[in-house]
Amino acid sequence: GQPEIKLAVFAPAASCLLPERIGQAKAEDLLLSGRSVGAEEALSSGLVDRVNEDPEADALVYFDKHLASNSASTLRFAVLAARDEYRQRVIAKLERVETLYLSQLMETHDAVEGLTAFIEKRQAKWENR
Repeated sequence: GQPEIKLAVFAPAASCLLPERIGQAKAEDLLLSGRSVGAEEALSSGLVDRVNEDPEADALVYFDKHLASNSASTLRFAVLAARDEYRQRVIAKLERVETLYLSQLMETHDAVEGLTAFIEKRQAKWENR
């Protein structure tokens, strides 16, 4: 889940990464509602690729079965090649989103109030500005 919206702020990194991973509509659902999803919904939406009671053990089995016999050096370059365009898009968007967050959102009453109320463990008083 991305509960930041309930504090009158948003999650900059998730705003850039989620649309890439699960599509715009599903990402907006999570980012705008602040709701959390369980493992099965995360799997069906494409947020995760696998669900397992022991994810660490599952990851190690996958590594041993599919990756361990490959050259680590070549895997590193293969990852860079496969993710290059994605990485460039996300970095560029993240720079714009961080500017929006810091230069505009944090100038609003509600963003400051939401974070202050959270720290003070009290209900926020929204003014919708």
